[in-house]
Amino acid sequence: MTWAIHIANASGHLNGLVSPIRKAIERAQSQAEAVSARVDLDVIVQVWPGRVIPHLGHVGYAPTGDMIQLTFDPSNPNCAHNLGEALERTVVHEFHHALRWRGPGYGSTLGEALVSEGLAGHFAQQLYGGPPEMWETSLDGQDLSEAARDAAAAWYDDAYDHAGWFFGSDPAWRGYGLGFALIRRHLSIHPEETAATLVHADAERFRGDLEVVAD
Repeated sequence: MTWAIHIANASGHLNGLVSPIRKAIERAQSQAEAVSARVDLDVIVQVWPGRVIPHLGHVGYAPTGDMIQLTFDPSNPNCAHNLGEALERTVVHEFHHALRWRGPGYGSTLGEALVSEGLAGHFAQQLYGGPPEMWETSLDGQDLSEAARDAAAAWYDDAYDHAGWFFGSDPAWRGYGLGFALIRRHLSIHPEETAATLVHADAERFRGDLEVVAD
């Protein structure tokens, strides 16, 4: 199967970065396909100043099961320094989302979004190990329990505030931290499973894990 990499660089802003970006995508593809389905995928590489994760200089997005978008800000001083494993982790995270779109989808409810993000985060951990991303460890103790209780009450809400849950500041990255903790708890009691094997698992399967995290 083929990953077609499309470089949007008419402006020339990515000059000098295209080769390391391509190599990182290819390494990520090799890692991901070693444990998951091989699919045809379009990978869009583009520049959008100011629309990236500041400490990385890039951001990923998977809007469908057929495409992932990688956005870079070459004017960000962190961009050129994060084209190795940091970029690979972003790619495999978004690839997991793309695979999930081919099954149950990312989801429209809070519970489904928590599961999709938690699984994608653990997929990167499965492939690369090392410390989780800072947004995946944003909650602990009372903050984690409170987030889990709030999520339990809104699990089936399809009008939830996605920006507030995942990009808010009270506390920051609440949805990412809770989703990661939710899947971590599930994997701890199901060691035979992985984020790769759970890519199409229904979100309801993790509902009981949320109740444990909330206690």
